[in-house]
Amino acid sequence: MTRDQVFSIFRWLYTHFTHVIIENENQLPEEGPCIVTLNHNSRIDFPAMIQLKRYNDVYAVAADKYKNFPIFGKMINDADMIWIDRSKADFAAMKRAMNVLKEGKLLCLAPEGTRSRNGQMLQGKEGVVLMASKSRAPLISLSVTGTEAFMKDLLHFRKPVITLRFGPVYSLPTIDPDNREKSLLAATDEVMCHIAAMLPERYRGYYKDYPRVQELYSEWKARGDLKMPE
Repeated sequence: MTRDQVFSIFRWLYTHFTHVIIENENQLPEEGPCIVTLNHNSRIDFPAMIQLKRYNDVYAVAADKYKNFPIFGKMINDADMIWIDRSKADFAAMKRAMNVLKEGKLLCLAPEGTRSRNGQMLQGKEGVVLMASKSRAPLISLSVTGTEAFMKDLLHFRKPVITLRFGPVYSLPTIDPDNREKSLLAATDEVMCHIAAMLPERYRGYYKDYPRVQELYSEWKARGDLKMPE
């Protein structure tokens, strides 16, 4: 299959079997590169992104273990997503991701590095910060809710309601080479707090007590132009 055919299949499935709500999509740049960082609760998080207006620009990183999934793996491959070996520093995947950004596309990354099994945010990893530092691409947070109940809803003959909610675009400060470890941790926390602030409190997990989350939430709510979580 071609990339367009894979996207068409997913768009048909999501249209007929789920109800996808997209909030604050106007915060996403209309063109040019951007790193989209999101919480990761399900294998269907990333395919939901093809409901966006810029769906043709969407690229995501997928663990190479999914190559062995007969149908899902083939669709990921045909959609031209980026395979990554999470057991090592995969420089080939990094190079491909950098090229996606250089081409002005959207690179979707889950900083947690793996799916959460209970819908709660996990501690973020530094890979996203390194990518942002190297590419100097802007970032935007995306909170995803509803995918964790996908199968349960379908088994009860309910359409899963999936909400994609964007936060404002932002950039990270330059990594301090003299205090690299602390600087990377601070930047990673900032990325994760941006995601958490656009999530309902019950999803925030590891970051639920971070003051920065409430600070961002209050700041964005005061703007009045963003749909915020309840």
